[in-house]
Amino acid sequence: MSSKHPLSEIGILFKDALFKLINQQYAHGSKNFHFNITKMSNPLKIVDISQDDQALVQKQLLDAATTQGFLFIEGHDFTQQEVDSLFELSNEFFKLPHEYKQKFPIDASNHGYSDFAGENLDPKNQKKGDPKEALNFCALNFKTGDSSKPIPDWFTNDSSREELLRGVIVRLYKLSIRILEILAQGLEIEDTDGLKGKDWFSAKYAPDKSSGSTFRLLHYPGQKSLNPESVVRAGAHTDYGAVTLLFQRENQAGLEIYSPVSKQWESVPFVPSNDAGVAPPIVVNIGDLLSYWTAGLLKSTIHRVKFPKEVQETGQDRYSIVFFSHPNDDALLEPVPCSVIRNREGRGANNAEVKITAREHLQRRLAATYGW
Repeated sequence: MSSKHPLSEIGILFKDALFKLINQQYAHGSKNFHFNITKMSNPLKIVDISQDDQALVQKQLLDAATTQGFLFIEGHDFTQQEVDSLFELSNEFFKLPHEYKQKFPIDASNHGYSDFAGENLDPKNQKKGDPKEALNFCALNFKTGDSSKPIPDWFTNDSSREELLRGVIVRLYKLSIRILEILAQGLEIEDTDGLKGKDWFSAKYAPDKSSGSTFRLLHYPGQKSLNPESVVRAGAHTDYGAVTLLFQRENQAGLEIYSPVSKQWESVPFVPSNDAGVAPPIVVNIGDLLSYWTAGLLKSTIHRVKFPKEVQETGQDRYSIVFFSHPNDDALLEPVPCSVIRNREGRGANNAEVKITAREHLQRRLAATYGW
């Protein structure tokens, strides 16, 4: 739920103690209630997917997906240590010589290193590419966590790095499947041809078949070190796939959504964990493919990375880690068999004269982004 709380009449000496007490109290009741000391407004719902009341989880997740298109999830089972190790891995990679990283250029399948200004997420409004760099891992086998394509040997030459990478990739895949199953249950998708409704999306996610799913490390240099004139570090865009999972760091603000509710740009804050040793809630958003598939019922929301004033002044870099979940390449984006979507005539997959595959949908979007 939204957490907006005025503190104008509360002395600064009591503020930290007050918020600590509130978080402790709600940890024993509803874990969907958060306060964040550093950000006094959170436009997104926080849903604990591990709650015993799964009917409530389905309702909360579907409500968030059909309104903001973005939410935070708890109950994901990642530890703080695992996430810290992942960000250390990312930081170390991006500090490697530029010449080394350029040996692994991004290819037509979206795999590899994307150089500074190599990606333009908002080509209609930006003449230059985004001032960021990224490393994409594609062609993934989710039984093993391996890519069938070459990856920088900096990872494979160290077994601990490779093991961390593989493990996280497999677990993010499984988490995305869990989210899709919850959404399917919330939508009350009908059983068809021996396939249970809750498996309607996940059945198109065979772990060892080709897909557009991508694991991505991202680095946004601070404005004092690269393109100081550019406040926007990743242009306004929607994601291409079904579901996106995002790890972000405290004190590295920048993610904004163009809220379908308020019709204005709103900052997505860092939300800390309520439980010691547990990683913070993960940001989840709906992508274009799932919105198209559900005839626009689930919202694929425009978002961007724009450094706020305090980050502009400090020159702080931003690092984020993202998993873009896509169905198998051959999955047909056909109408979803449920009443609430069936009634949405003339939209998305319900309006398509010719059914397209997930791969065709992705290739069209990548061509626009990279100018292929």
